[in-house]
Amino acid sequence: MIHSDDESILEDYWYSDEKCSISSGERYPCEEIYFTKNTDIPLKTVRIDNFQERIQTEYKVLSIGKPDEKLFEPIPLDWAYKCNDLALGVVLNATTLQLKVNESATIEIYLSTPPHRINGNDTVIIEYKPSIYSVCPKCVRLVPKRLVFNSDNFRHPQKLIVTRIKDSDAIWIDPTFIGGAYEQVMASLYNIRLARSI
Repeated sequence: MIHSDDESILEDYWYSDEKCSISSGERYPCEEIYFTKNTDIPLKTVRIDNFQERIQTEYKVLSIGKPDEKLFEPIPLDWAYKCNDLALGVVLNATTLQLKVNESATIEIYLSTPPHRINGNDTVIIEYKPSIYSVCPKCVRLVPKRLVFNSDNFRHPQKLIVTRIKDSDAIWIDPTFIGGAYEQVMASLYNIRLARSI
């Protein structure tokens, strides 16, 4: 970007060296930026879009430096618990297993998006347990008891080992989500079904 030599009392003007044509045939800098004089406070930008039109965007500066606390007053303190982020989810490489007695299978589990950081903490704990409605909740063993994710490891699959201990009808294995706003996620979407063994 090139700083303009044009003297203006109110603004500084920067423009790109590259020129773009608009639909009328006139040529302008492909991008222009205007700032309040002798500051880094943006006033407006002008750019040439794909349809060869000049698009101007004006900025309304609400705060300079640290934002004024009154800007945050309308936001409820429990916003992270009331906000329902539909992008949050869990990925499993299997949702139905068919195991014989003493047979095991490994399910890889990870988060589809990073968890929210709430009060400085972005940890999500996932605990899988046999459903209380299962005919034989003690017919299955799950290792480990909990999976722990955060913003650094949310994309790295963790392994849940499911072992059938006794024969039984189908067993549903339900997740519980703790932290990172994952409490809002519908846990029933991520159940694991251990089908009756053949």
